[in-house]
Amino acid sequence: MLGRVTVGLLFLLLLWGNIVAGLKAGLACPDWPLCHGKVLPPYRWDIYMEFLHRVIAGIASLFLLALSVRRFRRYRGAARMVPVLTLFLLLAEIGMGGAVVLLEIPVQLTTVHFMAGLMVYLLAFYMMTFDGEVEPPGFAFRGSAALFLSLVALVYFQAALGAYVRHLDAGLACPDFPTCLGRWIPSFLGGPVLAHYSHRVVGYFILLTALTLYLFVRRDPRQRENRGLAWAFLALVAAQIGVGVFVVLSRLYFLATALHLAVALGILSVLAHLWVHAVRAEGAALSLPPR
Repeated sequence: MLGRVTVGLLFLLLLWGNIVAGLKAGLACPDWPLCHGKVLPPYRWDIYMEFLHRVIAGIASLFLLALSVRRFRRYRGAARMVPVLTLFLLLAEIGMGGAVVLLEIPVQLTTVHFMAGLMVYLLAFYMMTFDGEVEPPGFAFRGSAALFLSLVALVYFQAALGAYVRHLDAGLACPDFPTCLGRWIPSFLGGPVLAHYSHRVVGYFILLTALTLYLFVRRDPRQRENRGLAWAFLALVAAQIGVGVFVVLSRLYFLATALHLAVALGILSVLAHLWVHAVRAEGAALSLPPR
């Protein structure tokens, strides 16, 4: 239960941060850790959107701390590095969160801030799945496990690229669809246009990969239990492209961008489940033999 609540809170935190950015409320609290010099800031909708983001972050951090401590006690050997790394990233994330505000949302730092938050989400997902008691922690990177983990890395990269496009204010660098500036390949590829166009190209590649994976799983009898997840992966990627179109045509409507991130987190979760299935099939324990 603790793992599920923690993952749910981190999902909400990432989504709420996206909404705050979409509403341009990231600097509504211009100081840190206080907000307008107060523990409870003055009431204004944009201030409280950012303030609630900090509150959710604080609650999620406490749950993540409790989960990491519990897993550290239950895990053995190399597996203990998972909760340790999680807490290290949490501390870095808190520090970067303050720096993002004090430095007035620099593009590179906000992108790294998002990437660290997404990695914390994945590590929490791991600790939710492998509780160290009913199911010992495992790891595998061969065969289908290598394929699924590589797809997790690909989607993670695409999400990071999307965050960079967002914070670079390049979301409308290609204001049309399916073309970009009226061309399939824009005449100028540089700066915001290159970032936006690259995000689209990687999205198409992920769609092709999802289709290939689904056909592979359908044909391989050993992957029978993964067919539903493979179909969910394909459907979510197709939906994600549709939501991406809506994001552009709606001129970055904040609820559309929030939905875009929610679907991305869903895709990562599905791929993580596929990888977990492969790890269970391998039976590879992420631990050192007892002395």
